Amino acid sequence: PRPTQSAGPLYSSPLQRFGAGFKPDHGAITDFDVAALHLGWYSDWKTRRDPLRPNGIEYAQLVYVENGVIGAALHSLTEYAAANPGSLWMVGNEPESDLQGKNTPLQYAQAYRSVYTAIKTGDSTARVAVGGVVQPTPLRLMWLDQVLSSYQQLYGAPMPVDVWNIHAYILQEVQGSWGAGIPVGLDATQGMVYDLQQNDSIEVFRQHIVNFRTWMKQRGQQNKPLVISEYGVLMPPEHGFTPERVNEFMWNSFDYLLGAKDSSLGYAADEYRLVQRWMWYSINDMPYDWTSGAGFNGQLFDYRYPTFPGVMTLMGLNFKTYTDALAAGVPVPT
Repeated sequence: PRPTQSAGPLYSSPLQRFGAGFKPDHGAITDFDVAALHLGWYSDWKTRRDPLRPNGIEYAQLVYVENGVIGAALHSLTEYAAANPGSLWMVGNEPESDLQGKNTPLQYAQAYRSVYTAIKTGDSTARVAVGGVVQPTPLRLMWLDQVLSSYQQLYGAPMPVDVWNIHAYILQEVQGSWGAGIPVGLDATQGMVYDLQQNDSIEVFRQHIVNFRTWMKQRGQQNKPLVISEYGVLMPPEHGFTPERVNEFMWNSFDYLLGAKDSSLGYAADEYRLVQRWMWYSINDMPYDWTSGAGFNGQLFDYRYPTFPGVMTLMGLNFKTYTDALAAGVPVPT
């Protein structure tokens, strides 16, 4: 049996570390019994003045930035920040990706400055995080280095980051092929070449976390929290990623994230844990559809039934079994 994990000094319960992403085009979060999952936080990739918080769940704001263009009026960000003191604000979603943010390092540095200033004007206690790169590979760490360098050159000061944030997928980086592509603004045509069957490799997942924490330390950022705002298994059952296989990765990742500590790399304020919080992908996205190319694996609820309490998938039941045990203070069953 797995040992129960202490909450640590940052949270009164380890359950506050668990989160998941919600797709608002498939209903409202109140349509699904997320309280049964014991989620501590969630994001719906939006910026909201009055976000829904069923069962007191924490809402993480996300300001979309694409091609250097900020997807919200700056005065609205100031107003929303004032209305939600102490919230986490993520600036961009996969800002380097040619499929998402499409930002060069210079564009992102400029947008980040504007968003950061607007949020802090409304709420000095707001916690501002960078947008999560698809995965912390060398190519994407290079893109982040160029962001930091651009900010320093533009404004004559280090870029202020309250919380570091990444996505932790495992996808190949080959120009013009499936996967994560090449970060916008870089000249490379190839980065990490993962096999599709490595999409649920717990070994690669762990190494990604260590690599990013190492990068943080080398840049004087060790004493900052790290969150993962998206991760999971994206590849569908048709490629062999059955619910049983996804569930095994889920539990192995939970075990690792709860217990991974390193005094030379981790966050001292959290007993040197490497990661402070994480969000599984997703609560309710649709399964992959071969016809349209939409959807992914890993959903915890069946999106076709957006009427409370919703219908849990096998992966949702697996998630619930793990967090039920934590809630009861007993070992998670093997």
